[in-house]
Amino acid sequence: MPLKATEWDVYEFFSKAGKVRDVRLIMDRNSRRSKGVGYIEFYDAMLVPMAIALCGQLLLRQPVMVKPSKAEKNLVQSTATSGAAGGVAAPYGAVDRKLYHYNKMKLMQPR
Repeated sequence: MPLKATEWDVYEFFSKAGKVRDVRLIMDRNSRRSKGVGYIEFYDAMLVPMAIALCGQLLLRQPVMVKPSKAEKNLVQSTATSGAAGGVAAPYGAVDRKLYHYNKMKLMQPR
């Protein structure tokens, strides 16, 4: 993700896939600059595959890499192993709606 991208830029980019609930860009706490990592949450879990299909498209003239959030996968796995029920069935898990994307040069681990 371009380091100069704003939350609004990212919101508009991922709105191509569907209705976006939330956008969070990860900022360096000292410099207050973007780390090139962001999280996008959709209202509908079924939009995640369409958002993943945006991988490689240009945002501010730079290609964007899109992957499902590993933190969300862990949440789904812990929910499944604890026997809790609920959520929406989706290709990436019961409640998986979040994505993260990152700049090729800066891979950050999700929370």
